[in-house]
Amino acid sequence: MKKYFFVFAVSWFLCFQVFSQTEAAAAFENENASQPAEIKTEKEAGSGEAEIKENVEIKKNPEASGEPENSEETEEEEPEEKPEIEKKRPKKQDEEKISQLDEQFPDTRKENAETLKYGMEEDIIGLLNDLVKNEDVRFTDEVYDLFYVTKNVAVREKILEYFTKLEDPCLEDFALEILEDPYDQKKSTVDAVFKYVQSVKTKAAVKPVLNLLESEDENYFLNSLTTIGEIGGPKEAVFLTEYLEREDLPLAQKQQLVKVLGKIKAVETYDTLSEMAQDEDENTFVRMYAAESIGAMEKPEAVEILIKLYEDSDPKLRCSVVKGLSNFKDDEEARKTILEAIRDSHVTVRLEAIEACKKNDCKEAVPYLIYRLEKDKEDAVKKKCYPAIAFLNTKEGNEYLVKLITDKKTADTPKSRVAQALLEYNHAGTEEIISLAQETLKDDRRKPLRYALGKEFAKYKRDEFAPICNEYLASKDTATQGTGLDIFAKGRYSQSLPAVRQIILDAAKNPLKKNANAEKAKKILGSSDSAVKEAEKITEEQLEKLDKKAGSAKPSAAAKTSTSAKPATTTTDAK
Repeated sequence: MKKYFFVFAVSWFLCFQVFSQTEAAAAFENENASQPAEIKTEKEAGSGEAEIKENVEIKKNPEASGEPENSEETEEEEPEEKPEIEKKRPKKQDEEKISQLDEQFPDTRKENAETLKYGMEEDIIGLLNDLVKNEDVRFTDEVYDLFYVTKNVAVREKILEYFTKLEDPCLEDFALEILEDPYDQKKSTVDAVFKYVQSVKTKAAVKPVLNLLESEDENYFLNSLTTIGEIGGPKEAVFLTEYLEREDLPLAQKQQLVKVLGKIKAVETYDTLSEMAQDEDENTFVRMYAAESIGAMEKPEAVEILIKLYEDSDPKLRCSVVKGLSNFKDDEEARKTILEAIRDSHVTVRLEAIEACKKNDCKEAVPYLIYRLEKDKEDAVKKKCYPAIAFLNTKEGNEYLVKLITDKKTADTPKSRVAQALLEYNHAGTEEIISLAQETLKDDRRKPLRYALGKEFAKYKRDEFAPICNEYLASKDTATQGTGLDIFAKGRYSQSLPAVRQIILDAAKNPLKKNANAEKAKKILGSSDSAVKEAEKITEEQLEKLDKKAGSAKPSAAAKTSTSAKPATTTTDAK
């Protein structure tokens, strides 16, 4: 029974297997029947893959196919390179100015060029400070090349300051690049760039600066406003007008905005600014800048408003009112108010009024200024009056100032201030000032005035200063003689040249003694000067003499030693 059962089970299993295979074959045929185009033999599939591979190889190497290369496709794959835009170079400098600088600073060409090329940070920055101070244009190319080579941020910022001083637009490309994306730069660098574009009036900077304004980044907002005030125009004024209507504008930004609108003469905002200036509930500084701005716009109707505002009790506002009125030179009422402000109770208002009189060449102010010189208790006001009177150049004013120079009762400090003012504008008093200097050269108790006057003579190149230059050079006082060298360095007076050379030659005769004025004179004349060359020979000769003298002194000492030892030997022999 078990045998039959086992046979039956095996038979059933085999039948089940056959049935399953039959069902699978049927399903496979049905699937292939629905996609006849995709059925390929293994051989066909292999040949197809080879064909695809061959096509890929042909695309990679068109020459292998023997077919001509598609030039259009090649041009798309290898785009034409854009030519590199040449950077701006520094503008050509005035040859006459270069010659004057070479004369004023001889023997500095090579030294300064080497410092820029090989010097350390502190050396380069020190030199750049001197170049900025002297407006030295001889090294613009070297400084420019250094800008694009150095990785030192401090040096780069100092170079920006240098070209800002010269108002040279050679770094505009760099400036624009920074303003378009300042966020990864040091704030000091961005600040330097703002000052640079303000100085050279880079109109192309308007767009990126406006973008920074719109970003409302506090780090750049105020500088952006100030820059727009320097380089912007009517279009920018309309853009900035919208900001005035914002209630969320911070006070500091609002103050600066009001100030800038006046600077770019945004007359579209006149009514709004006028209301701000007259609004007693408005912030004081906003009112101040609004008053200045409506004055800067020079609209005649602003005069009446400003005169009324001058009655305000706040001296800061009155000060801004005077500044605003100074834009109306030919308006009689405006001038009267400015004259009234010269005797204002607050010192800052008086100072602003004096400056306004000078700005508008208000000669009728001279009596007021003289009175302030004699009566005002504030020294700052007196200091402001001297140059204002000298500038206005009236008979009354000039005579008054010259009298201060010659009057024995006038102290030396005001004499120094008067001399400074008269020499600056050169309308009167030069002869009297030279006589005063001669008096101080004879009296060592008045050395401070002597030095102060000499400093003023050294500012200007005027032939009438040659005789007094000689007298300073002839002084036995080291500081006085040094001041004389400063006067000569500026004027290069031919009749003073022998005295300068003599200082060098006299010092050469005593090479072991340091002589600061002789070294200073050498720098002024330069190594190519005949006296400098002669002094070098004299110094060498003197040093040789000293060496020989020192050499002859040594054998003499040895001889004395030998002589003193000889009797001892004789005594021993005798014994």
